[in-house]
Amino acid sequence: MKTVGLLAAVGLSLAACEFVNAPSRPAEPGGDAARPAASAFAHSHSDDISGYYRASGVSAGDLTLAQVFVGQTQEFEAWEAGRRSTTFAPVMVELTRGGETLRVLPTRYSVSDGRVSMQGTAPGVGEVSVDLRLDKGALATARRNLGGSDEATMTGSVRIGGRSFSGVKLNWYGGD
Repeated sequence: MKTVGLLAAVGLSLAACEFVNAPSRPAEPGGDAARPAASAFAHSHSDDISGYYRASGVSAGDLTLAQVFVGQTQEFEAWEAGRRSTTFAPVMVELTRGGETLRVLPTRYSVSDGRVSMQGTAPGVGEVSVDLRLDKGALATARRNLGGSDEATMTGSVRIGGRSFSGVKLNWYGGD
């Protein structure tokens, strides 16, 4: 009898782990949030490109692009192994509306030494995506200056809901 109880406890523990590692993708209207395929997430950067990449002047209605966050290698590895949070991801877009911040987590991403591409969905906004090229020289300068450089470290396109923006420039900031 003790063995049956122990096996039941192990089974419940494993089920709970699966629930904790459930996808962070927001539910879409009319359907359940499906777990994206593992191939939807890929990183291959060898350099540390982590940090916050701040934007200015990109607004779609009452939404403004605040920043794009890129995490460190261990955060990518955890996400790709299925250990996902509902509030944090290795690549995120942050939008502001009034004084509130809306985090957009990825439904797919591809990150390399020279490019960051991410798609996500936000309730009331729709699809949000970024396709950005990284300037390694500008990133090195910004890091030496502790984020005090005005030189764009990432440039590219952004889509917020139905609005697209090209030539978007973002500056690196290391965080608080």
